[in-house]
Amino acid sequence: MRSLLLAALLASPASAASVKLFAFDAKGEPLDAEGLGRRLSRADEKTPDLEKLPLWAVSADGKTPRQRVKLSQQGKLVIASWDKAERVSLELVWPVDEDGYNAVGADKGGPGFADGELVFLDEEIAVTQYARFKDSWKRRLSDWQPLYKPGKKAKQLAEAAKDAMAEAARQKETPARVKAYQKALQATALAWEKMLFEHGLQHALDERRAPGLRFGLTLDENLLKRLDDLDWIAEAVRRSGADWVRLVFRANSSDFLYSSLRSFNEYDGVVEELAKNKVKVMGCVLDATQWPKTLTPELYAERTKNLVLHYRGKISSWEVGTELNGDWIGGASAPFTPEQVYRTYTAGVNKVKELDPELETVATLYAWEETAPDQEHALSGWIPKQVKRGFGRNLDVVGLSIQPEENPLGMGFERAFDATGEALPRQKLMVSSLGYVEKEELKGYWWLAPDDADGARKDIAILYTTASCAMPRSLCGGFWWQTLDQMLPPGRRKATDLYKVWRRTLDQLGRREEKN
Repeated sequence: MRSLLLAALLASPASAASVKLFAFDAKGEPLDAEGLGRRLSRADEKTPDLEKLPLWAVSADGKTPRQRVKLSQQGKLVIASWDKAERVSLELVWPVDEDGYNAVGADKGGPGFADGELVFLDEEIAVTQYARFKDSWKRRLSDWQPLYKPGKKAKQLAEAAKDAMAEAARQKETPARVKAYQKALQATALAWEKMLFEHGLQHALDERRAPGLRFGLTLDENLLKRLDDLDWIAEAVRRSGADWVRLVFRANSSDFLYSSLRSFNEYDGVVEELAKNKVKVMGCVLDATQWPKTLTPELYAERTKNLVLHYRGKISSWEVGTELNGDWIGGASAPFTPEQVYRTYTAGVNKVKELDPELETVATLYAWEETAPDQEHALSGWIPKQVKRGFGRNLDVVGLSIQPEENPLGMGFERAFDATGEALPRQKLMVSSLGYVEKEELKGYWWLAPDDADGARKDIAILYTTASCAMPRSLCGGFWWQTLDQMLPPGRRKATDLYKVWRRTLDQLGRREEKN
């Protein structure tokens, strides 16, 4: 061990600033740069690019934008480098035993790491995440309403995390110390999830808050292929305890602007059937994945106007932007710039309020940070820049799209809400899109276990739907995106186990089935 440290101290930085990383696999074996790269990468990324990993340097003073960290191998050492020589914390995604990939940080207790330092990554992540957990626990006990009242199990898990951290600190030999800190990180994750789940449940059952909360499912444009099942689908939504749906209006190439009454025929029946089942509708003007290359702010405003006017008195909430900070809007080959997206979205949201200031407007942002391709599209980069331009005006609700197989959150879930809420203090918040693995084969990051997509979906539906209620100014939400495929699939008019889990979750949250 001493010889390894000596070699590290003698090695010179590879660029303007760097640290020497020591990281280990689940068995406690040291990782080289390629091994660490694979540990940070998606399941389908066999040869990760060591210069484009979900690993970022964040300046301690907040004056410098986040920088992507590059890994390299220098002899036996793994070097993590970035451009600016200053103290930084590291933000990254990281696997937690029997829990899944989480968004985590390492900040050396607050001040961050200086150029040339040694960083034992497993230990630093565990220490940082435990400190963040303690801070959240403290705030929930003293600052938030209703105040958190931890139950017996939550207290036991918090105590277990504390004990695991103390045990790890006592270990002297590297293999045992690494494994102990990995165990402590797992204990912290479980305690944090229990706290968020329990506090979310307490919020949802609070009689002062419950009437203003909402729980929804998504009915995407594939609904039009299943109109024969409409009565069953609408009834199943109601029976689940959901009181909202996102209704996604198709792109409609033959009448993109919805200027003809014939374009509304099928949707009129959908809206009527949902109303019969006492389900409210959040109309999605156009899923951003389907924004055509020819879309202009003027065309978007016109489409929005026609939809809003036609459903005046029937749809009171309009989602005028989905995943606005995505880098695929307008097409992957030549996507719109953030400026184009902002101007188009703004034309839509302003048109809704122009027609009726009482209508609710919603915009959804993609909850990615470490996995974003660049800082411009990351949540922490996109929001401040667009808020300065006016994002938030005429906007009532900001939703987060959470897709853990693409962009892990876990212990980073609370941080995503905090960052959004701090930048947009007047808006209500919610989870407005939730999902995990569109097909059956995992291609991204695993949750719970790499080979159990179905179990992960159920756990995610329970955890995030409930935890969303534990965030300040939150309406809760949910809006599982693949409802029609994964909960209410075509064929036999038979709901899946995922639907049953969702239904039990809402029942636990006090959303009993509405009777007609």
